[in-house]
Amino acid sequence: MLPGGRVGDTALRLHWEIARSHMALREFGAAMVSCRAVGALPPDASRVGGAPAATGTPAEQAFACTAEARLVWQLSGEALADTAQALAKGNRIYDAKVTEGRAHDLALDEAKAEASLREAIAWKPDAWEAHTYLGRILAKGNASRAKADESIAELRKGVELDPNGPDTAFELAIALPPTAESAQLLDRATRDRPGFVAAWLRLSSVSFALGKFADAKRAAEATLTLSPNEVAAHLLLGKIALAEGRPDDALRAAGSVLKLVANSAQGKLLVGDAYVKKNELDLALEAYQAAWGFDHADPTPLVHASEACHAGGRDTSARAFAARATQEFPKWAPAWAALGDALAGQKEIAAAKAAYASALATEGPIDRAAVERKVAALK
Repeated sequence: MLPGGRVGDTALRLHWEIARSHMALREFGAAMVSCRAVGALPPDASRVGGAPAATGTPAEQAFACTAEARLVWQLSGEALADTAQALAKGNRIYDAKVTEGRAHDLALDEAKAEASLREAIAWKPDAWEAHTYLGRILAKGNASRAKADESIAELRKGVELDPNGPDTAFELAIALPPTAESAQLLDRATRDRPGFVAAWLRLSSVSFALGKFADAKRAAEATLTLSPNEVAAHLLLGKIALAEGRPDDALRAAGSVLKLVANSAQGKLLVGDAYVKKNELDLALEAYQAAWGFDHADPTPLVHASEACHAGGRDTSARAFAARATQEFPKWAPAWAALGDALAGQKEIAAAKAAYASALATEGPIDRAAVERKVAALK
């Protein structure tokens, strides 16, 4: 990413690298000191073969450096002011253009961010940074299929250009669904940067989704070694414990979550799921109701409460929980499937068929083949 040149560029390169080391540690003040040292170099420090480089003078490079440093504290406006100084006079300072794109992204102007990063790629197509940041931006929000595909392509290009870079591997991994490839990318990221908390956490989640519980547990524990208060890692340990038939360990993990965040809906949901495994239905329902009270945007506590009641032979309660879930989330297939189960348990055949039909016509994680078999079995 640093400008090329003869041996005289060494001091400029060195100060840039020192500045970036401080940025990685979020040491803003020290990073700014190193950036200013770039600007204090003689004017010919970034000349190549005696001619002015397209990458600007050391003073202009210093603005590129301070702009990047300002992103440590998410100072997008100040960063953009510095990139404007760096890019004045037609300079093609790749670092400044990438930082300009990142700053626009931070300021929620995705169109300008995308434009800046595409220009940076045109200036230096064989550098990984602009490809990686562009891929990240294209993956945001409700991206179209075309943008999602381009995002993956850009991120793959970033990985190709930076095969040992943990950031590029991580960005591609989180853009992909949980697959063996994403797990391998995350494993690479954690090996290249053992302190990469987000990569360890994502690796735990992906491994859990793939049913590799030992790997998931190892990654979650590594996360907590680095960041003991990482709620998501405690939750994952609880889910792993449940999947392995250890409800008491799941309750302990939930206790750790609720100690950190007393009103954690996910923590209470984990408590409910653990009590179901222990055949403590009343305690489970109490936890599910608390989870719903903490977060009315998630139908899962209502659905799990309905499923638990149906399994326990309490179809009147199961119906009530599922009906509430379908009223609040009419497009959520698991809620309709739970309502169908409750209605079938009450021998309301026509209503159960209608609920199952709604489950098959809406969205969400259900076993569609199993629902179809239930419909066929209704007499």
